[in-house]
Amino acid sequence: MQDYREEGAERAAKHQKYQTDLKNARARLSELQTQYEYTFTESIKQGTDATAQLAKIDDDIALQKEVVARRERDARLAHAAMPEGKISSVDVVNEYQNVFVPKVRAEYEPIVDAKLKMARDLLISCIIDHRDGEEAYGYLREEIAEITRANRSQGKTSESPVIDHPTSTAKVMGSLGVTNGVHEVISQVSRFTYGHKPNDFEYIAEVPTKTKGAK
Repeated sequence: MQDYREEGAERAAKHQKYQTDLKNARARLSELQTQYEYTFTESIKQGTDATAQLAKIDDDIALQKEVVARRERDARLAHAAMPEGKISSVDVVNEYQNVFVPKVRAEYEPIVDAKLKMARDLLISCIIDHRDGEEAYGYLREEIAEITRANRSQGKTSESPVIDHPTSTAKVMGSLGVTNGVHEVISQVSRFTYGHKPNDFEYIAEVPTKTKGAK
């Protein structure tokens, strides 16, 4: 690609001479046309006869139009005759499609795929931890709830407070419970795709070492 750019720059430099000549010719024509208009206007204002001067400028304009036409022709022919170069634009596209893209994909895909799998496994692991917590402490919650109801019925307390499960009310990612926390993570990822990056985001270049369990 760099060689193609260099060849293109070289061709552009060669063609620039013709473009510069054309630009200068058009600028000179514009000057003459402005000069004609100014001379004509001033002769009317001053009441003077500028016929000869206007005729001379008009002749110069006609000649300059011919110069512009030649410069346009030269620029067009030079562009058409300019050699394509050793590296064609078709070669560049083929190289990109058949060599560069597969090379980048071979390096890129394993890295991103590993990160996405890690993200998936982490989220599922959080849900498994939540379920394990529910199972581990569910019986205790039910027992405390039963005691609470008994206290109320026996007049030991005037109210029966809600007995929460410890993991169900755990605050994670600003939400109550793991399930809501997982939804919040997915929501933050979605918002990031629209340009809203979390304030505490930290880029992870490589998948960290993980301890695999049996679950």
